[in-house]
Amino acid sequence: MKNRKNIFAALAACAAMVFASCSNLTDANVSSTTENKNLLNVEITNYDDILTDVSLQANTGSRTIIPESFVSTGVDFYIFGDNIGGGKLSPTKVDFTGKKISESETSTKVGTVNIPAESNIWDFTLIAVPKKDPATEINESTALAEAVLIGYDTVDMINGDVAKFTLAPDGLTKAGEIAMKLYTDGWTIPTGFTAKAGIYLLTTGADATDTGDGAGTATEAEAAFTDATVDEANAIAYAVASMKPGTYLFKVTFTNDTGKKNFYYSDVIVVLPGKTIDEVVGIPNVIGTIPAAPTAFKAGYVASTEDKYNGIYITEFEWVRPTSKNETYLEIDLLELDSSSALPGDDTEWGNAITAGSVSTTYGMDFAASDIYESGSILSGNTTVQVKLELGKRYAARIRAVNDAGASANAYVTVGATTKGTAFTSAVINRYRIKYYLNGGTLYQNQTDATNKENGTTTNVVVYKCEDTTDGVAILDGTAAPNIIKKGDYTWSYWSKDATTDAGSKYTMTGDPAAPEVYKGYANLDLYAIFTTNAEVAIFDKASLKILPGWITVDSTPLTGNTVSIDYADVTGDKITWVIAPADIKAPDGSDINDFAYDSVTFTVSKSGTTYYGATANTPVGYGTAGSDFTFNLPVSSLAAGAGVYQVMFTASYKSTTVSLPITFTYTK
Repeated sequence: MKNRKNIFAALAACAAMVFASCSNLTDANVSSTTENKNLLNVEITNYDDILTDVSLQANTGSRTIIPESFVSTGVDFYIFGDNIGGGKLSPTKVDFTGKKISESETSTKVGTVNIPAESNIWDFTLIAVPKKDPATEINESTALAEAVLIGYDTVDMINGDVAKFTLAPDGLTKAGEIAMKLYTDGWTIPTGFTAKAGIYLLTTGADATDTGDGAGTATEAEAAFTDATVDEANAIAYAVASMKPGTYLFKVTFTNDTGKKNFYYSDVIVVLPGKTIDEVVGIPNVIGTIPAAPTAFKAGYVASTEDKYNGIYITEFEWVRPTSKNETYLEIDLLELDSSSALPGDDTEWGNAITAGSVSTTYGMDFAASDIYESGSILSGNTTVQVKLELGKRYAARIRAVNDAGASANAYVTVGATTKGTAFTSAVINRYRIKYYLNGGTLYQNQTDATNKENGTTTNVVVYKCEDTTDGVAILDGTAAPNIIKKGDYTWSYWSKDATTDAGSKYTMTGDPAAPEVYKGYANLDLYAIFTTNAEVAIFDKASLKILPGWITVDSTPLTGNTVSIDYADVTGDKITWVIAPADIKAPDGSDINDFAYDSVTFTVSKSGTTYYGATANTPVGYGTAGSDFTFNLPVSSLAAGAGVYQVMFTASYKSTTVSLPITFTYTK
């Protein structure tokens, strides 16, 4: 019999990774690649892994167990779908040209198909079926029944025209069959060890028995290896009569009944509809062997996941599985770095970071129950996991393989694009939020709209970036298109870091307030808009325009607080004279403004909810050349409630800002 130890591989070494998910949402802002708005570009992202002639060749680097492979000439592809407007696309054949969509894309195979309506959001399904006679008609029901691979995508055809599919058998229903043979590849099982073989779910490790209506066959079975079963000619049978299509983990467990030690050999197994897996598999000696280390450990952030949870974004870790394939699980250490620490590249640097105060957390078998877990698995056979990390923090990570014999060396993370992740900008894992609070201002995209006060938005601006200590991240400029910010007649002046007009609150500038310096940090950054008039008068907050008690005199006596008492015997001419003389208004940088005036000042006297007197200044009230003091003469006769406690209120208005000073006035007779 032909030696089939080098198993046919229709999938590359990353089969478990690319099959772990078979749906994705295409970015709605994809530029159209064609003038025909009804033309949809169809892309299979794992085309070369599963459907090319190369996949028929023996692949010693990947021992993924699959049925006899097929080539692209042996299947047809059909796409069908529905849109949110009720439109429907019946199964339509797709022919692939092999071109790239763009040089920046990593995909290689693209097809095209005309759909009945472009201006809608579509949910598409793409299937591969055995080659059919061109005259054969196919509907959705028969397509699903015959499918050997399936994938899904959602596309906004208003703004894009590319549907991307990762094809996998997961989700199909036509059963496959397992009829494998196993041998121990030249070694005999030590005394005291027993063996069993089984098929398990990749993400949870649970038995993958397909019970269906309850009549399914369990996958776990004794592997009765003997001294004779060390070669292909004497291989033992391992069979599962009916297996649901999907991507699983095939595992042989060697157990020492005395020491209670378990050692595993495992491999990804892909069950296709209607196909039989009849491979003859040689099992290497894994007993007492520490696993090899994972390699190519990378991290990339998953776009548009920021604040999916409050203050969180998703990072994807990805690695190449240990070549020994005998790990029980993997351990990931996550290290939170301070502002200056570099990314550790070995155990010594990692230890130094901890000594300096960084905190390291280890995630192992119970990772799925941790607070940071999002999806994927670090159990044997898996090569990717997604985690929830905090915005505004810096992280490093490392990974190692573990079994009952011990742990492998650590593999240290590097940043880079992963299957679903985008590379970070710097060497560390970091994603942060910049939020621009408009503070009642309006954002316009051009000067015409800003002048006419139209087509603006008052929504605060939020952006997400990665640490970039070299070039930094540009800060929004509020004075130039497309980011003109105005508050009524007032223009944006600068960003404040704490919503005050103190000089120290300014976001660092490059000398020009309208040119904020780039941000080279990593923490979340909140910035608040400060607005000024052409005279540089701050109107951002009420504190800068507040009325001070020292500005008020009552019958020539300055107030020293918010209370005053007047006896009728001290009143001259049956009137009480109240004067407001503004001074000491401050600019945003804390300096005095030499000329200032409120637009109006109102003076009221009330008691128990009843207003007994009210008057408004008819001239600008201020100081310098902008305004002057103002006198309110309160007739004693207006205090109709007689002696008692009254509430006096000075209310000043400047543009859209209003400030008040309450005074408790006790009148005695």
